[in-house]
Amino acid sequence: MKVRPIAEEDIQSVINLFRENYGNDYSMPEFYDPNWVKRGVYSDHIIWLVIEDDDGKIVASGACILNFGDYNDLIGEIGRVVVDPDTSGKGLGRMILESIVDAADQRVEFTFAEARTVHPKTQKINDHIGLVPLGFLPLHYKMKWRESLVLAGQLFGNGRTLRRVGQAEVVPAVAPLAQLSLKNLELDEPINVRDNVRGYPLDQPFDIQPLTASSLLRVIKIEQGRLIEPEIFSGMHIDEGMSQLAARKANYVVAVDGDRVLGALGYLYNERHESVRLIELIGQDDNVKGALLNWAVNHAQDQYEAQVIEADVSAYNPRLQQTLLTMGFLPTGYVPGMVFHHTARYDVVKFAKLNTPWELGPFELTPKAREYFELVAPPFERAAKEHERRLRELNSPALKGITPLETYLLNHAGAVSELESGGELEPNALYIILGGAVKNGDRVIGKGGVVGAKIAFGGADDTGAAAIEPTRVFTLTKSQLDTLCQAHPRLGIKLYQNLATLGTG
Repeated sequence: MKVRPIAEEDIQSVINLFRENYGNDYSMPEFYDPNWVKRGVYSDHIIWLVIEDDDGKIVASGACILNFGDYNDLIGEIGRVVVDPDTSGKGLGRMILESIVDAADQRVEFTFAEARTVHPKTQKINDHIGLVPLGFLPLHYKMKWRESLVLAGQLFGNGRTLRRVGQAEVVPAVAPLAQLSLKNLELDEPINVRDNVRGYPLDQPFDIQPLTASSLLRVIKIEQGRLIEPEIFSGMHIDEGMSQLAARKANYVVAVDGDRVLGALGYLYNERHESVRLIELIGQDDNVKGALLNWAVNHAQDQYEAQVIEADVSAYNPRLQQTLLTMGFLPTGYVPGMVFHHTARYDVVKFAKLNTPWELGPFELTPKAREYFELVAPPFERAAKEHERRLRELNSPALKGITPLETYLLNHAGAVSELESGGELEPNALYIILGGAVKNGDRVIGKGGVVGAKIAFGGADDTGAAAIEPTRVFTLTKSQLDTLCQAHPRLGIKLYQNLATLGTG
């Protein structure tokens, strides 16, 4: 067996390996395009190796992509590994990965790989070559079903010494992942956990518009989030200009107040995987950043019906982390030293918001990968069950015009409870009937109906309503309603308008 760089005459052989392994369902369909593969063969940004057997047949292929992040991040993405199915058990996957790591060692400071969870083979190889688990990415790719990935990585060369050691500040939900990643990379340092952090305001009334050449010039003058303390990381930046962003299919919007451009947000939509990735957040004002994030999540869900929304965010900004948690995101990984900015390497927290059932499909994990899975998966599983149950059931005229994000906020403000037949509704609360029925005076109120709305307008708080059959209700106490409306005034206005139109119970 001989390991060597790929050559142009190997292109069709490599394409055939992908077809033999994946049919037409590989997550990157461009690998079936000979012209695309040819560009990769001659690219300065790809280390691409193949294994040739004694008969000259290509039996394995793998690559390290060197331009995954910013041009100076020195990140290498190891992957695209494929092995002839007829050579199974000969260790060719391990051989090609070890060769790629050796070849990339002097050219990268952080290397990562994503291993499928359909089978543990690639996970085991990553363990063997020293790539350690740094994240679990649930339902990340859409293939025959939505597949999850294990994110593994390693720091090389100056990758460790250039990190901002001990400076990370994370919210409690991120802390266990940070501790595990640091342990896996044998980095002995403290994690600063920030409790009771308030996120950015999400409902400020800025006008959100598509980026234009004129607004680009104004955004470039904003340093916060672009040159100073970036908050969302990717390999794309608004500085690249309109034509380059368009070529890379990046979308940008700006927050406008009159003639002033106050900030910008970039995102990528992946049609094949039904996902949206946030790629950059710029703005000196917290209100602007919150409004942009709010718009982006609603747009991803309404316009694209995105099943996954994801972002790589700063491990030094607990307010942004808390904002994403408030919006329904959950942490999926903690990656020390993943990106380079100015003179240091920054730790990154990976977040994802799932709008899809929790169905993992065929699934196997190595012990090291399972350790990460057991931290990441339970919150997603709970959120998926809650999302499916409560978003579906809160189908009420009281929620007319309320966005998915606002519905999420409403869900978390209240509670669902069960009533037996004859059970009475407590006073001083607003109720939406999720199932069953209640009687209030002479009125029978069924699914979607509202009881106790008078409390929103200072009316009597005793509903006098009782269930006439087993009934499920969504409840907002007066205190919860007031707190919700104070924190999110635009949501509050919509609720009050709907309640006024419906009448009161």
